[in-house]
Amino acid sequence: MIPQSKQAGAALLSILLIVATLSVAALMATETIARQTDLQKLSARRTSALWAARSAEAAALAGAADLVAASRLPASSGDTGREQTLVLPVESGQIILTLRELPPCLNLNALANPEEALRAPQAAALAVLLEDIGVPLSDAAALAATLGDWIDADQIPQPGGGEDAAYLASSSGTRTAGQPLRSPAELAPLPGYTPELIQAISAFTCTVPLTDGLRVNVNALTAENASVLRAATRGALSTADARRFIEARPASGWNSVQDVAEFAQGRQAYAQVFAEVPLAVRGEYFTGEGSVELDAGRWPFRFILHAGADGAPRIVWRSFGDAG
Repeated sequence: MIPQSKQAGAALLSILLIVATLSVAALMATETIARQTDLQKLSARRTSALWAARSAEAAALAGAADLVAASRLPASSGDTGREQTLVLPVESGQIILTLRELPPCLNLNALANPEEALRAPQAAALAVLLEDIGVPLSDAAALAATLGDWIDADQIPQPGGGEDAAYLASSSGTRTAGQPLRSPAELAPLPGYTPELIQAISAFTCTVPLTDGLRVNVNALTAENASVLRAATRGALSTADARRFIEARPASGWNSVQDVAEFAQGRQAYAQVFAEVPLAVRGEYFTGEGSVELDAGRWPFRFILHAGADGAPRIVWRSFGDAG
């Protein structure tokens, strides 16, 4: 027969074990609830931040006319007048947004144009730009073809380029992207595009999400980006002539493309060249970059705004919550 004292001790031990088990379970449940609550709060803040970013886009669209007006003014070296920073208050935080005119640039995504007649001039323009920064002619043409094959939708390799089969047979074992670039930084996986080369061409290139070349805003040209104008002419215009054209710009800027054409008439260096280059006297694409700051959280966002001559301005690309 077990003594009564021992039975009471065993019962007490059982009770203590049960209490300990329940305490651990309660603690785990509390931690789980707290974690789920934090996730719900984070999700709610992220949703609020997303809508705040959309509000920033709406503000940019509403002020598109002012952006276009500023883009008609003649640019100068180190010009900061072609951008504006806005601080917009929102509940529990603020939005910081910087709007900029997209400077004269070669659209890298134009190398994916399915029409050979439209793609070839863009590839030739990039090759000229690459040559100007020190890339040998044969390598420049191959680099342009490599990029075109990397982002186009087909599997037909260009001379000097390569599609999936070439990459799968290499040590990388990858496939081509088959889609437009979001930034020049995405050139990194391509053969021949070293970090130094990417940095060198970033100042003269852009990644607008369309497969057409961009018109060159002659009022936004400066001595620093004269290479863009030379590249747009596929090398027909020398760097010196490009800079002389920029220096000849009226103090108030060019009023119309017709004014540019009249200036070029009788000037052998420009007349025929400009007839084949799409020019403009105002900006058409503008970038927005900023962040939504709510409580202790920060959500970055970016977008590209298109303000064409016809139709209302619109957002053609956006990214939220990452740097891409």
